[in-house]
Amino acid sequence: MVRRFQSLVVAGFATALAFNAALAADPAINWPTQAPIQVPITELSSGWYLRGDIGYRVNTMAVPDTAVAITSQKYDNTYVFGGGVGYKYQWFRADLTVDYGVGASYHGTTASPLTIYGAKIDATTVLANAYFDLGTWSGFSPYLGAGVGTSFLRVSDFANVPSPGILIGPNGKWNFSWAGMAGVAFRVAPNWVIDVGYRYLNLGDAYSGQDSIGVNTRFKNLSSQDIRIGVRFLLD
Repeated sequence: MVRRFQSLVVAGFATALAFNAALAADPAINWPTQAPIQVPITELSSGWYLRGDIGYRVNTMAVPDTAVAITSQKYDNTYVFGGGVGYKYQWFRADLTVDYGVGASYHGTTASPLTIYGAKIDATTVLANAYFDLGTWSGFSPYLGAGVGTSFLRVSDFANVPSPGILIGPNGKWNFSWAGMAGVAFRVAPNWVIDVGYRYLNLGDAYSGQDSIGVNTRFKNLSSQDIRIGVRFLLD
């Protein structure tokens, strides 16, 4: 009985030695490990951005104040260029913008006596704006906004025929202005955003300045509807 037990111990010890020798001879086993968890990269933008815009401006105005009522008029459309600096925090955004509306030609006539009025009106506008993002779907972020500020309206090349309405020079005036905006933004790169929007802009009144017969013609309630496309560059 004792010999049988000794034989089993010796056999077990020999088997253990053989198993250890086999493990030492074989290469290390590459056991499967769990892949590292990918953590999304957090956006590192500071919230500040620069913007630039270009647009098409549809001009409107009330009938000008003249000695004889205007019976027909035309106020040409034009283009607008601008830029600004702003800050975005989550769903809220604010910026300060300056833009220039290229001079638009005005033509008006009276029936009797026949008088033809002509002028060119350009506008420089400074606005403080606030916007509210409405969410993001497939990368597109619609928004609503409003702005308040001032506009400098300049009247040049004024004439009224047949009256000798010769001006000494262009005449300008600052007005209170306000705007309402709507649009959609799309991020095309980590630091670049394309912005397409509509803006209604109230510009106020413009004045021709006193001509040689003592008349200062007022162009009332100028406003525009701007379709703009722009870019925003996000500062890190």
